[in-house]
Amino acid sequence: MNHFLKSTRFKVILFILALLIGIMIYAVSAGGYQLSAEGLFRAVSAPVQRFSNSISERVEHSLHVYRDAEIHYEQNKALKQEVAELNKELADYAATKQKLADLQEFVGIKEQYPDMVLSAPCEVTGYVTNDPFHAFTIGQGSAEGLSLYDPVVTDLGLVGVITSLGEHTAQVTTILSPQVSVAAYCSTTKDHGVVTGTVADALDGKCRMQYLEKETAIKTDKVILTSGENGMFPKGYVIGYVRDVQVDDTGLTAAAVLEPASEIADLSMVIVIKDFDGKGRDRHE
Repeated sequence: MNHFLKSTRFKVILFILALLIGIMIYAVSAGGYQLSAEGLFRAVSAPVQRFSNSISERVEHSLHVYRDAEIHYEQNKALKQEVAELNKELADYAATKQKLADLQEFVGIKEQYPDMVLSAPCEVTGYVTNDPFHAFTIGQGSAEGLSLYDPVVTDLGLVGVITSLGEHTAQVTTILSPQVSVAAYCSTTKDHGVVTGTVADALDGKCRMQYLEKETAIKTDKVILTSGENGMFPKGYVIGYVRDVQVDDTGLTAAAVLEPASEIADLSMVIVIKDFDGKGRDRHE
């Protein structure tokens, strides 16, 4: 409003208004007419009043716009707050749902293997960078009762072993790695071998059961379990499923390519087997 009153446009309007008043007074005087003060005021004020009404309407419209904008701002602010609260509730719900799933997994393993002493569910805090075998760290360590070479599992199958231990953290080397060897057998054919990893298999997310007889009866989709023969792993825990059977380069033995039962490269929670029947004892003793 102040800007308009100071503008050139407003000054021109005042000049034209003054000019019109002068012309009207001159015309009345020249024609011999007498114009009362009231009539003169009406004549002069009429265009001013129209102009004033126009300005008033514009100001009122601006005030309405401002008031509506303020109302919309407050409504928008309230909606944003409501959305933030709903997002928080959704996050809390997702966290609670995950904790429930973790607990169900823990209970499921405990029911199936009552001889085992299990850790609380362990969060996978990160994967080791550039490791083709997908080693990872967990958020529990010696302070939570974990030990080196404890087996690490999910409810679906064996994942690996603890190979580095801190007070509240541990690193797990997976069954995709050649550093891990697991005595294993086929649940249906009773063939025995050793499950370990190779670089080539790990790139495809797989490992293999080696040292099988050349004429092995193991076929595709057979289940491979831990045999517990060396006391490193409990007996009868699922490792994976046969996806291919190949004769070794030597031509003397065969190997079964396995798809691990657990999704090794996409874990969020695991469980550590802290103790089990036969731990540390060779079954051949």
